[in-house]
Amino acid sequence: MPPASTTVLEPFRSGRLDLQNRMAFVATVTNLSRNTEVSDDLIAYYAARARGGAGMVVTEGLSVHPTSIPNGAVPLAYDPSLVPGFRRLADACHEHGTAAFGQLWHVGRQALWNPTLQPWAPSGGRDPYSGVTARTMTDGEVRQVVDGFVTSAVNLHAAGFDGVELHGAHGYLITQFLSPWSNHRDDAWGGDTARRTAFVAAVVRGIREACGDDFAVGLKISAHEYVEGGIDLAEAQRIVEVLRSTAPPDYLAVSQANFSPSLEYHVPDLAFDDMPFVHLAAGVREVAGDVPVMALAKIPDVAAAERLVTDEVADLVGMARPWVADADLVRKAEEGRRPRPCTYCNICWDFIHTGRRISCMYAPEAGREKTRDGRVTPLPDPQRGTVRVVGAGLAGLEAARTAALRGHSVHLYEADDVVGGRLRRDALTPGRERMGLAVEWLEDEVRSAGAKMHLGATVTDDDVAAWPDDDMVVIATGAAPLPVDLPGATTVSLEDAVARGDALAGPLVVVDELEDEPVYAFATARAQAGDDVVLLTRREAPARRVAYVSRIGTFRRLDEAGVVTHTLLEPVRVQDGELVARHVYSGQERVLGPVGTVVTAGPAAPAEHPDGPVVVGDASSPRSYVAIDQEAHDVVAGLTALTHHSDPKDQR
Repeated sequence: MPPASTTVLEPFRSGRLDLQNRMAFVATVTNLSRNTEVSDDLIAYYAARARGGAGMVVTEGLSVHPTSIPNGAVPLAYDPSLVPGFRRLADACHEHGTAAFGQLWHVGRQALWNPTLQPWAPSGGRDPYSGVTARTMTDGEVRQVVDGFVTSAVNLHAAGFDGVELHGAHGYLITQFLSPWSNHRDDAWGGDTARRTAFVAAVVRGIREACGDDFAVGLKISAHEYVEGGIDLAEAQRIVEVLRSTAPPDYLAVSQANFSPSLEYHVPDLAFDDMPFVHLAAGVREVAGDVPVMALAKIPDVAAAERLVTDEVADLVGMARPWVADADLVRKAEEGRRPRPCTYCNICWDFIHTGRRISCMYAPEAGREKTRDGRVTPLPDPQRGTVRVVGAGLAGLEAARTAALRGHSVHLYEADDVVGGRLRRDALTPGRERMGLAVEWLEDEVRSAGAKMHLGATVTDDDVAAWPDDDMVVIATGAAPLPVDLPGATTVSLEDAVARGDALAGPLVVVDELEDEPVYAFATARAQAGDDVVLLTRREAPARRVAYVSRIGTFRRLDEAGVVTHTLLEPVRVQDGELVARHVYSGQERVLGPVGTVVTAGPAAPAEHPDGPVVVGDASSPRSYVAIDQEAHDVVAGLTALTHHSDPKDQR
């Protein structure tokens, strides 16, 4: 539902800022473009958020200097040949009344995905994330990078952008200058707060001089790095006070953490409460004077954004992941419709930091706006028919939703009394409850689109054979845990263990074949409840399928709960009440200790299902949420050939 008042959706004007509302879609890497190309995919991605009602769009980080090309997908803002492409991007935002800001980015010592570069930094030292050791910049090199920021801003100004945002957060180069943790210089660029602020002040002044008074310059900062000796809120306030007197930015976007173990706080996941760091924005606002402050980090919806503005915590509100989940975030709120809620699973972050194009767990159009219409245009009447979907898990719900929005008559059959399948079971795990929001939203969308739901309905081969030949049948019955033969053991699947709650004899041994967050959330919860829990994986380390930014918290919680983790081991048998395991490489056996119940987390195989021409989701092949959701959408939308279908003319 829309907020009770709509201050956050009203126009906002302050200095060089002239916005149609206070809601900003803020920067996040997409991997949709190339260093030397502003691609059509990238433009479509930002245009969709502008069309969806963003007051301002801040692009992902754009490289400002040849010493900062962290991957092959980041457009080079310092290259004047990209100005025409940037102009198309700005025009695409302006078409919908949205201000276009380019984020200017130098990674400094955080070379991240491109450690073959020679990283520059205000001081030498090894970066805690990338592991590279930076060279200390000379005075001339510092001025050269300042010029790179200015040149990049000039290019974006020429392209019609309304302003730039300097990326001074998360431990990148500007943060490295600002922070006493990373800046150990004793010249004009380091020392006390004023000298550590000199670099960003020089950048702001240089851009103002080169681009004139009609071009805005914002600054994103980490108001707390959460590392010993780094920026804390008190130091951030001092930095802001210095900037106000030397080179005041047009707004301050307040973030937190850096690429150290504090990275867990950078994009807080579903284990965090909503809006866990807004106190930092409030603290910065106390000293910001007339410089508008933007709050960031796990602000879930427009109603929450409204509270931040009316409570005078912030003047602007920035979101990334909710905008990735639903490009029409503001438009839907204005119309009283519920946008697709972000689950904060951080799958999007995992995709971009492993070199893949940005994706959402259950927004199949995210990152593919050029070819997938998030609003799903209905088909002409003659092309509409009846679609029968068997199974109401994630894939079945998405298939039914897409078919109904395209105008088909949809029947959705589910053997259980509730929908959601694996996704609903996931949400039953303590700490994973937010995943249930996806089930709720999909069910509401399917019903409101006019699909008929048949719950508690088991579909047989005879039922399918009796349906009209012209009907499109989609099988989406999911997967089931494979039985595990472990001599002497009492075994139970993770799904059954979650359902049974406390009715498990301990100690518990969790055998991890999923390598994903539900396993560790279960193990942590059981240990917190008082069980002795051992986690066993045949991999070098657990959590291979968990985004690194969330993996930090996963490992922290496991350790705090007392879960004992064994790697490179697989279970062999239970003998005399103790688990015997074997090293996966050496083959040597060892006794791990007492066990009451062995909980097997995976693997799974497609569940038995009736014959059908189209099989999607886990019923076809157990995979990630992203894969099965996109497959179900594309098959029904006609974007993917129905590889299981014998007659192409029936592809609707």
